[in-house]
Amino acid sequence: MKRKDGFVSHAEGKVWYEIVGDEQAIPLIVLHGGPGYPHDYLQPLEDLADDRQVIFYDQLGCGNSDITTDTSLWTLDHFVRELQQLIKELGVEKYHILGHSWGAALAVAFAHTKPAGLMSLILSDSYISTPHWVRDAQRLIGTLPEDMQAALKNKEEDPDGYKQARKEYYASFVMRLNDYPEPSALADKKMNRELYRYMWGAEEFQPDGTLSDLDLTSQLPEITVPVLLLCGRYDEATPESAQEFQQLLPNATLRVFENSAHFPFWSEREAYIQTIQEFLIS
Repeated sequence: MKRKDGFVSHAEGKVWYEIVGDEQAIPLIVLHGGPGYPHDYLQPLEDLADDRQVIFYDQLGCGNSDITTDTSLWTLDHFVRELQQLIKELGVEKYHILGHSWGAALAVAFAHTKPAGLMSLILSDSYISTPHWVRDAQRLIGTLPEDMQAALKNKEEDPDGYKQARKEYYASFVMRLNDYPEPSALADKKMNRELYRYMWGAEEFQPDGTLSDLDLTSQLPEITVPVLLLCGRYDEATPESAQEFQQLLPNATLRVFENSAHFPFWSEREAYIQTIQEFLIS
Protein backbone atom coordinates (compact mmCIF):
# COMPACT_ATOMS: atom_id res chain seq x y z
CA MET A 1 0.00 0.00 0.00
CA LYS A 2 1.36 3.40 -0.99
CA ARG A 3 2.36 5.75 1.85
CA LYS A 4 3.60 9.29 1.91
CA ASP A 5 4.19 11.45 4.95
CA GLY A 6 5.46 14.93 5.60
CA PHE A 7 4.85 18.16 7.44
CA VAL A 8 2.81 21.29 6.84
CA SER A 9 4.55 24.26 8.39
CA HIS A 10 2.64 26.94 10.28
CA ALA A 11 3.90 29.93 12.17
CA GLU A 12 3.00 27.99 15.32
CA GLY A 13 4.82 24.78 14.35
CA LYS A 14 4.90 21.80 12.01
CA VAL A 15 1.85 19.53 11.57
CA TRP A 16 2.58 15.96 10.50
CA TYR A 17 0.43 14.14 7.95
CA GLU A 18 0.36 10.76 6.22
CA ILE A 19 -1.42 9.86 2.98
CA VAL A 20 -2.23 6.15 2.61
CA GLY A 21 -3.41 4.52 -0.63
CA ASP A 22 -3.64 5.40 -4.31
CA GLU A 23 -5.66 8.24 -5.72
CA GLN A 24 -8.79 6.62 -7.16
CA ALA A 25 -11.73 8.44 -5.60
CA ILE A 26 -12.28 11.56 -3.51
CA PRO A 27 -9.94 11.32 -0.48
CA LEU A 28 -11.02 10.95 3.15
CA ILE A 29 -9.42 13.24 5.75
CA VAL A 30 -9.42 11.77 9.27
CA LEU A 31 -9.65 13.94 12.39
CA HIS A 32 -8.51 12.18 15.57
CA GLY A 33 -9.96 12.51 19.05
CA GLY A 34 -8.71 13.70 22.39
CA PRO A 35 -8.01 16.55 22.22
CA GLY A 36 -4.39 15.51 22.14
CA TYR A 37 -4.89 11.80 21.35
CA PRO A 38 -2.98 11.25 18.08
CA HIS A 39 -4.06 9.40 14.96
CA ASP A 40 -2.41 6.00 15.61
CA TYR A 41 -5.46 4.36 17.22
CA LEU A 42 -7.45 4.93 14.03
CA GLN A 43 -5.28 2.46 12.09
CA PRO A 44 -8.29 0.30 10.98
CA LEU A 45 -9.36 3.17 8.71
CA GLU A 46 -6.44 2.26 6.48
CA ASP A 47 -8.76 -0.51 5.22
CA LEU A 48 -10.51 2.23 3.24
CA ALA A 49 -7.33 2.96 1.28
CA ASP A 50 -8.16 0.24 -1.24
CA ASP A 51 -10.70 2.64 -2.74
CA ARG A 52 -9.25 6.08 -2.06
CA GLN A 53 -6.50 8.00 -0.34
CA VAL A 54 -6.93 8.26 3.41
CA ILE A 55 -5.25 11.30 4.94
CA PHE A 56 -4.27 11.14 8.60
CA TYR A 57 -2.67 13.95 10.56
CA ASP A 58 -1.77 14.78 14.15
CA GLN A 59 -3.14 18.05 15.43
CA LEU A 60 -0.50 20.49 16.66
CA GLY A 61 0.66 19.61 20.15
CA CYS A 62 0.51 15.82 19.96
CA GLY A 63 1.79 12.72 18.20
CA ASN A 64 4.25 13.31 15.37
CA SER A 65 3.48 17.03 15.12
CA ASP A 66 5.37 19.71 17.00
CA ILE A 67 4.65 19.75 20.71
CA THR A 68 3.67 23.14 22.05
CA THR A 69 2.90 24.44 25.52
CA ASP A 70 1.28 27.63 24.19
CA THR A 71 -2.26 27.27 25.49
CA SER A 72 -3.46 30.11 23.25
CA LEU A 73 -3.22 27.53 20.43
CA TRP A 74 -5.31 24.96 22.28
CA THR A 75 -8.66 26.17 20.96
CA LEU A 76 -11.30 24.89 18.58
CA ASP A 77 -10.80 27.93 16.34
CA HIS A 78 -7.08 27.20 16.04
CA PHE A 79 -7.66 23.58 15.05
CA VAL A 80 -10.21 24.65 12.43
CA ARG A 81 -7.63 27.02 10.91
CA GLU A 82 -5.03 24.26 11.09
CA LEU A 83 -7.29 21.92 9.10
CA GLN A 84 -7.98 24.64 6.54
CA GLN A 85 -4.25 25.16 6.08
CA LEU A 86 -3.58 21.43 5.76
CA ILE A 87 -6.16 21.10 2.98
CA LYS A 88 -4.75 24.13 1.18
CA GLU A 89 -1.13 22.95 1.43
CA LEU A 90 -1.98 19.42 0.24
CA GLY A 91 -3.86 20.85 -2.74
CA VAL A 92 -6.98 18.80 -2.05
CA GLU A 93 -9.91 20.26 -3.99
CA LYS A 94 -12.64 17.78 -3.04
CA TYR A 95 -12.68 15.62 0.08
CA HIS A 96 -14.74 13.76 2.65
CA ILE A 97 -14.05 14.17 6.38
CA LEU A 98 -14.31 11.66 9.22
CA GLY A 99 -14.10 13.02 12.75
CA HIS A 100 -13.89 10.65 15.71
CA SER A 101 -14.95 11.77 19.20
CA TRP A 102 -13.43 15.27 19.71
CA GLY A 103 -12.68 15.11 15.98
CA ALA A 104 -16.44 15.24 15.35
CA ALA A 105 -16.66 18.65 17.05
CA LEU A 106 -13.77 19.83 14.92
CA ALA A 107 -15.49 18.44 11.80
CA VAL A 108 -18.76 20.23 12.63
CA ALA A 109 -17.02 23.54 13.33
CA PHE A 110 -15.07 23.20 10.08
CA ALA A 111 -18.17 22.30 8.05
CA HIS A 112 -19.95 25.32 9.51
CA THR A 113 -17.48 27.55 7.64
CA LYS A 114 -19.04 26.26 4.38
CA PRO A 115 -15.80 25.02 2.75
CA ALA A 116 -16.16 24.65 -1.00
CA GLY A 117 -14.59 21.19 -1.39
CA LEU A 118 -16.38 19.32 1.40
CA MET A 119 -18.46 16.46 -0.05
CA SER A 120 -19.65 14.71 3.12
CA LEU A 121 -19.07 14.24 6.84
CA ILE A 122 -18.73 11.09 8.92
CA LEU A 123 -19.22 11.83 12.62
CA SER A 124 -18.06 8.80 14.54
CA ASP A 125 -18.72 8.32 18.26
CA SER A 126 -19.38 12.01 18.28
CA TYR A 127 -18.54 14.67 20.81
CA ILE A 128 -20.49 17.72 19.64
CA SER A 129 -21.99 19.12 22.83
CA THR A 130 -20.58 19.10 26.36
CA PRO A 131 -24.08 19.35 27.92
CA HIS A 132 -25.08 16.20 26.02
CA TRP A 133 -21.84 14.47 27.04
CA VAL A 134 -22.29 15.30 30.73
CA ARG A 135 -25.91 14.16 30.68
CA ASP A 136 -24.91 10.88 29.03
CA ALA A 137 -21.99 10.32 31.40
CA GLN A 138 -24.20 10.75 34.45
CA ARG A 139 -26.74 8.31 33.04
CA LEU A 140 -24.02 5.75 32.25
CA ILE A 141 -22.49 6.12 35.70
CA GLY A 142 -25.97 5.44 37.06
CA THR A 143 -25.87 1.98 35.48
CA LEU A 144 -22.76 0.97 37.46
CA PRO A 145 -23.03 -0.81 40.82
CA GLU A 146 -23.94 1.56 43.64
CA ASP A 147 -20.57 1.25 45.37
CA MET A 148 -18.84 2.32 42.14
CA GLN A 149 -21.20 5.26 41.72
CA ALA A 150 -20.37 6.36 45.26
CA ALA A 151 -16.64 5.94 44.67
CA LEU A 152 -16.74 8.14 41.56
CA LYS A 153 -18.36 10.90 43.63
CA ASN A 154 -15.85 10.57 46.47
CA LYS A 155 -12.43 10.27 44.87
CA GLU A 156 -10.56 11.73 47.83
CA GLU A 157 -12.33 9.56 50.39
CA ASP A 158 -12.02 6.29 48.46
CA PRO A 159 -9.11 6.51 45.97
CA ASP A 160 -8.89 2.72 45.48
CA GLY A 161 -12.61 2.47 44.85
CA TYR A 162 -12.39 5.39 42.46
CA LYS A 163 -9.66 3.66 40.44
CA GLN A 164 -11.74 0.48 40.20
CA ALA A 165 -14.90 2.36 39.22
CA ARG A 166 -12.97 4.44 36.67
CA LYS A 167 -11.56 1.25 35.18
CA GLU A 168 -15.07 -0.21 34.89
CA TYR A 169 -16.40 2.94 33.20
CA TYR A 170 -13.65 2.91 30.58
CA ALA A 171 -13.96 -0.84 30.03
CA SER A 172 -17.73 -0.65 29.56
CA PHE A 173 -18.29 2.60 27.68
CA VAL A 174 -15.00 3.46 25.99
CA MET A 175 -13.01 0.42 24.84
CA ARG A 176 -15.23 -2.65 25.43
CA LEU A 177 -12.51 -4.90 23.99
CA ASN A 178 -10.93 -8.13 25.20
CA ASP A 179 -7.48 -7.08 23.97
CA TYR A 180 -6.06 -3.58 23.85
CA PRO A 181 -4.87 -2.87 20.27
CA GLU A 182 -1.20 -2.01 19.85
CA PRO A 183 -1.96 1.16 17.81
CA SER A 184 -4.10 2.42 20.71
CA ALA A 185 -1.25 1.74 23.12
CA LEU A 186 1.03 3.73 20.81
CA ALA A 187 -1.44 6.63 20.79
CA ASP A 188 -1.49 6.49 24.61
CA LYS A 189 2.30 6.92 24.67
CA LYS A 190 2.22 9.84 22.23
CA MET A 191 -0.79 11.57 23.77
CA ASN A 192 -0.42 15.12 25.09
CA ARG A 193 -2.14 14.75 28.44
CA GLU A 194 -1.61 18.39 29.38
CA LEU A 195 -3.49 19.47 26.25
CA TYR A 196 -6.27 16.99 27.06
CA ARG A 197 -6.55 18.18 30.66
CA TYR A 198 -6.48 21.85 29.64
CA MET A 199 -9.20 21.56 27.00
CA TRP A 200 -11.26 18.69 28.43
CA GLY A 201 -10.41 17.66 31.98
CA ALA A 202 -9.07 14.87 34.12
CA GLU A 203 -11.43 12.12 32.93
CA GLU A 204 -13.77 11.34 30.05
CA PHE A 205 -16.74 11.71 32.40
CA GLN A 206 -15.52 14.92 34.13
CA PRO A 207 -15.18 17.81 31.64
CA ASP A 208 -13.92 20.91 33.43
CA GLY A 209 -11.52 22.36 30.87
CA THR A 210 -11.97 25.07 28.26
CA LEU A 211 -14.52 22.92 26.37
CA SER A 212 -16.82 22.78 29.42
CA ASP A 213 -19.48 24.97 27.79
CA LEU A 214 -19.04 23.95 24.14
CA ASP A 215 -22.30 23.18 22.37
CA LEU A 216 -22.31 23.03 18.58
CA THR A 217 -25.84 21.69 18.19
CA SER A 218 -27.06 25.06 16.88
CA GLN A 219 -24.68 24.66 13.93
CA LEU A 220 -26.01 21.28 12.84
CA PRO A 221 -29.10 22.51 10.91
CA GLU A 222 -26.80 24.60 8.70
CA ILE A 223 -24.73 21.63 7.54
CA THR A 224 -26.29 20.52 4.27
CA VAL A 225 -23.77 17.95 2.99
CA PRO A 226 -24.61 14.27 3.56
CA VAL A 227 -23.69 13.16 7.08
CA LEU A 228 -23.18 9.65 8.43
CA LEU A 229 -23.39 9.29 12.21
CA LEU A 230 -21.75 6.23 13.76
CA CYS A 231 -21.68 5.01 17.35
CA GLY A 232 -21.65 1.89 19.51
CA ARG A 233 -24.63 0.63 21.46
CA TYR A 234 -22.62 1.02 24.70
CA ASP A 235 -20.83 4.19 23.59
CA GLU A 236 -20.06 7.04 25.98
CA ALA A 237 -21.18 9.09 22.96
CA THR A 238 -24.58 7.48 23.29
CA PRO A 239 -27.03 6.42 20.57
CA GLU A 240 -29.61 8.67 22.25
CA SER A 241 -27.49 11.76 21.64
CA ALA A 242 -26.59 10.56 18.15
CA GLN A 243 -30.31 10.36 17.36
CA GLU A 244 -30.78 13.93 18.59
CA PHE A 245 -27.93 15.11 16.38
CA GLN A 246 -29.41 13.21 13.44
CA GLN A 247 -32.72 15.02 13.87
CA LEU A 248 -30.97 18.39 13.75
CA LEU A 249 -29.02 17.61 10.57
CA PRO A 250 -30.88 18.10 7.26
CA ASN A 251 -29.31 15.10 5.51
CA ALA A 252 -28.09 12.51 8.00
CA THR A 253 -28.22 8.77 8.57
CA LEU A 254 -27.26 6.85 11.72
CA ARG A 255 -25.70 3.43 12.21
CA VAL A 256 -25.39 1.90 15.68
CA PHE A 257 -22.95 -0.98 16.16
CA GLU A 258 -24.60 -3.36 18.58
CA ASN A 259 -21.47 -4.91 20.12
CA SER A 260 -19.35 -1.78 20.50
CA ALA A 261 -18.61 1.16 22.72
CA HIS A 262 -16.46 4.15 21.65
CA PHE A 263 -14.15 2.22 19.30
CA PRO A 264 -16.35 0.27 16.84
CA PHE A 265 -13.57 0.36 14.24
CA TRP A 266 -11.79 -2.16 16.48
CA SER A 267 -14.67 -4.16 17.95
CA GLU A 268 -16.69 -4.44 14.70
CA ARG A 269 -14.03 -3.50 12.18
CA GLU A 270 -15.43 -5.20 9.07
CA ALA A 271 -18.97 -3.84 9.54
CA TYR A 272 -17.64 -0.38 10.38
CA ILE A 273 -15.49 -0.20 7.25
CA GLN A 274 -18.25 -1.59 5.05
CA THR A 275 -20.72 1.00 6.36
CA ILE A 276 -18.34 3.80 5.44
CA GLN A 277 -17.58 2.31 2.04
CA GLU A 278 -21.28 2.16 1.22
CA PHE A 279 -21.68 5.79 2.30
CA LEU A 280 -18.69 7.04 0.33
CA ILE A 281 -19.95 6.29 -3.14
CA SER A 282 -17.73 8.86 -4.86
